[in-house]
Amino acid sequence: MPVTEMFLKDLDVMLRNLSHALRTGKPRPRMLVHPHFPSRGGTIFRIAKALGYEVTNKISRGAQVAIYWEYATVREEYTALEQLHADGQQIINLQHRDISKDVVDEQMLESFGYSTKIDPTTHQGKAVRKSKTNAVHDGTLVDCPCEPEAGFIYQKFIDSSVNEREVMDLRIPIMGNEIPHLYLNYRNNGERFKNVPDRAELCMEITDQLSTEEITQLLRFAEVSGMEFGELDVLRDCNDHRLYVVDANNTPQGPPKHLAPEAKKVAIASYAASFKRQFIQRQPQA
Repeated sequence: MPVTEMFLKDLDVMLRNLSHALRTGKPRPRMLVHPHFPSRGGTIFRIAKALGYEVTNKISRGAQVAIYWEYATVREEYTALEQLHADGQQIINLQHRDISKDVVDEQMLESFGYSTKIDPTTHQGKAVRKSKTNAVHDGTLVDCPCEPEAGFIYQKFIDSSVNEREVMDLRIPIMGNEIPHLYLNYRNNGERFKNVPDRAELCMEITDQLSTEEITQLLRFAEVSGMEFGELDVLRDCNDHRLYVVDANNTPQGPPKHLAPEAKKVAIASYAASFKRQFIQRQPQA
């Protein structure tokens, strides 16, 4: 991080701490986000701000709440957090360490009883080839049978079309043992593999989009994978009507860029209330 940016962030934290102390007579509570400091667009940063927490990635400063936040597909920087956990600190997502596409697919099979993975050497018809690395967004339609390439996973082509022009992805936040809300992300069906949707909608009534069984399966997926906090990218196939988890993100950014401003405020309030219920109010008392 540039020195100027570090200075401005530290100054902002100091001013917020001083304002809180003058207003309440108490120090501001602290949230440890380690090892990487989240961007301002990070969901955890927005939650911390909404709840009045100072964010730090320095273990030595101490914190009331801690979360494992490493920007990597396969995480490796957890040793210090394991020691902190051994000393009695609750660490959110400590066991969620691998979001490779093939791992996500295995976890889906365990929790749903079916998955997206196909054998490209025997499958007949269209399939999707993706890098096993998370957040690459390099999905490509291929014709099968074909010879597989190293480093890629081959998945069933899931047609998530909702009309002649658009496909829809479900972006599903996981917060402990609840799904506080979800997003409907729409994009042109000629650009179904791109990262940023053309438009997005907030859905506060999750049962409008998910059945009771599907909610149970999604929370089971989170439990199997060790995800306590994160977001899932999920598609519903318009042919078999099943849900398919295609990505798991444990360092989410959000709410979505194209969500209306008022809806963003509602979503952040929903995140914050759910985080408080799941990870602050449920903490064991000393």
